[in-house]
Amino acid sequence: MSKKVQQQHKPQQPAKKTTHAHSKLGLLDRLNEWLEARDKKVFYGLLILSTLFSLLLFDSKVTLGGDDSSYIERAWSFLKDGKFPYFQGPGYPVFLSLFVKMFGINVVALKFVSVFCQLGFVWVTYLTFRKRIPYLVLFALLAFISVNNFIQYYASQTFTETFFLFIQSICLFITFKIIDNIKSEDSLVDGFKQNYKQWLLFGLMFVILTISKSIAFVTIAGVLIYFVLNKNYKQVLYAIVAFAVFRLLYFAITTALFGRNETNQLEMMLRVDLYKPQGAHVDFSGMINRFFTNFNTYISWHMYRILNLRLLSNLNILDNDTISPLPALSYLSTIILGIFTFISYKRNKFIFFSSIYLIVLVAGVFFGVQENNMQSRLIIIAMPLIFLVLFYGVYEIARRNSSIQFIFVLFSVIMLFVSIGKSAINAKQNAVALKKNMAGDMFYGYTPDWENFLKMSQYCADSLPDSSRVLSRKPAMSFIYGHGKEFVGQFDAPNNPNADSVLMGWKKNNVKYIILANLRQNPKKNNGHVINNIHRMLYPITKQYPQKLKLVKTIGADENCELYQIDY
Repeated sequence: MSKKVQQQHKPQQPAKKTTHAHSKLGLLDRLNEWLEARDKKVFYGLLILSTLFSLLLFDSKVTLGGDDSSYIERAWSFLKDGKFPYFQGPGYPVFLSLFVKMFGINVVALKFVSVFCQLGFVWVTYLTFRKRIPYLVLFALLAFISVNNFIQYYASQTFTETFFLFIQSICLFITFKIIDNIKSEDSLVDGFKQNYKQWLLFGLMFVILTISKSIAFVTIAGVLIYFVLNKNYKQVLYAIVAFAVFRLLYFAITTALFGRNETNQLEMMLRVDLYKPQGAHVDFSGMINRFFTNFNTYISWHMYRILNLRLLSNLNILDNDTISPLPALSYLSTIILGIFTFISYKRNKFIFFSSIYLIVLVAGVFFGVQENNMQSRLIIIAMPLIFLVLFYGVYEIARRNSSIQFIFVLFSVIMLFVSIGKSAINAKQNAVALKKNMAGDMFYGYTPDWENFLKMSQYCADSLPDSSRVLSRKPAMSFIYGHGKEFVGQFDAPNNPNADSVLMGWKKNNVKYIILANLRQNPKKNNGHVINNIHRMLYPITKQYPQKLKLVKTIGADENCELYQIDY
């Protein structure tokens, strides 16, 4: 790196604390001084606040999507059957299996693992950026990740997001340590010798990151791009070698112990619908269209929603019914992020690195995620860095204009209280269900259709032979409430199903029982429309071979759930 660029990339130093100098400092500089003097007290206060909201927003139920249940099931299968969880990234299920070993399929205990990951994420983020960015920016970031209701929602779920954020914060911490120690005059060998421990940790942690989410493979490219832009070519080589060594080691060990990975990640990414492998695949133009569709959805809708700048009245984190992307807002936001990235290049190398890393990460998400998979959790892993870059950019502009500093601080305080208020409202709404669940009523908080389905899953585990194979629309959820009993999944139905072909397929999977649940298509309304893939497959059988089906059990009067036995 040239001497000029090195000078540009030096972290900002706080002003000298003299009475005369202090009188000339602007509002933001005085706040930085105040926060620096109370550094640890403010941090521990935010850590306590994060812990408080993690507990108040704690959700002891599994979600209706089923992915969170699937991670627990894969952890269990890894322990019980030695089945390595290649699908959707093995990092989190393998990590979770350590706690499944200790607690079994105890959903509450496993969810507390995510709470501790959230606290670790806050802690490591503080260590990563402390003394590297202005204290006001640092504590604004920590406040955001501590009180934001979206981030805190995932702090009590067994999704991968909170674990990923924790590992990602460690990766950034190690990378920043490496950046601190870069010396252009070192030879190739000396540069590695002096920092070999950090490079070994770099390779190990980035491999863990990339096996925790398949899309995270692009993050290593973000690191390389930063080093190339700063002409740190030796570090490019070190990073490639360190990552490659641990990736190859991971491949060799898993292949030797568990066999080859049979899931084709590229093929899955190219599917139009992830859960329909027999369906169409996107071509080059389809990928471009996917990128811009996701770009508009996630930037103009989810990003602003998570920042509490769109639909402030909407408190349902998983509600995607009212999505209305605004392309103009997406492009304007991208221009602003680009300007702030340039500002960070001039002012702070750690914010600049975060910007490059962020751009590569979200680009990977936009290319790799199917358009119909519009969950906010797919961008939540980038939101802390998005907030960091945006806040820092506005901070730098305000810092040079004393007339807007007060407005900037006032707006930041208002948005902090908006975030706290939304989390508090969610906590209040969650309180009754949490109290009931923790008192032993594990079904409280579900609508009748899901309550009946989950009770039927429990009945199957308690009343049917252990060896019986039961078909379920949501096998992972049935697994959780069925105390670890394995269920057979039926996620979709063929067009115009034929009785004989349906029976042949179920017989091939040794299905003996079928759970026929009336799960609502619209979770908010019981309008008679249900998820009917199993209904459609059963219908021709009831017409052609009614004698082959025997009703075993019915649970619930309204939106009931039935269990049928098949006689082949």
